[in-house]
Amino acid sequence: MTYRVYGTSGKPVVAFPCSQAHENLWEDFGMVDALAPYIEDGTIQLFCMDSIDDDTFFRTDCNRNKALRCYERYLAYIANEFLPGLIEASGQKVMLTGCSMGAYHAANIYFRWPQLADSVIALSGVYSPQWFLDLEDHMTEAARANSPIDYLSDPIDDSRREQYCEAKLIFCAGQGDGEEDMLSDTQALAEVLEAQGIEAWVDVWGDDVTHDWPWWKEQINYFLPTALAA
Repeated sequence: MTYRVYGTSGKPVVAFPCSQAHENLWEDFGMVDALAPYIEDGTIQLFCMDSIDDDTFFRTDCNRNKALRCYERYLAYIANEFLPGLIEASGQKVMLTGCSMGAYHAANIYFRWPQLADSVIALSGVYSPQWFLDLEDHMTEAARANSPIDYLSDPIDDSRREQYCEAKLIFCAGQGDGEEDMLSDTQALAEVLEAQGIEAWVDVWGDDVTHDWPWWKEQINYFLPTALAA
């Protein structure tokens, strides 16, 4: 896996790209520049991840089982190798973030491995793989294991609930063009979290807020101070 690093010290912030994009995406669309003050003063160290979406959710053979098996290998690398390495190097848990499909990755990884991160900023995400794999009538066990809206509805043991409740969880969606599915899933996730007694900041922005980078740059700077606060 390739990734890009911006900064030399500070809170490790791991950013996942949008669908079928790669580690250069956040730089190319101005998100790195938007975070430059935090990077340059050593508040955060930003790690922009690659994806393997073409081999998982967007594979041309549309084989759901292969897609999910491959995605599990990607998750295993992130959760068992990459994030523990950052934690060991920095001496602290990481923050996970992403926009659009990157928000899905960030949320799914956090809710499956809450011991690795203490904060999440998920912008304009959907929170079930059904959106990528047409799973509405085929929610297999493997798919459900990667659907936060579904698996968070299950009973949660006390130790995991405590980890969830100690983290700073931020989810945002707009009400403008391109945000319809993201708004629906963000609100559905909010209902699940509330039912489980898991505190999260779920913020719905106005009907002028579209599914696009200018808004995500504004949102990341709006939420980051809260996510970083002690």
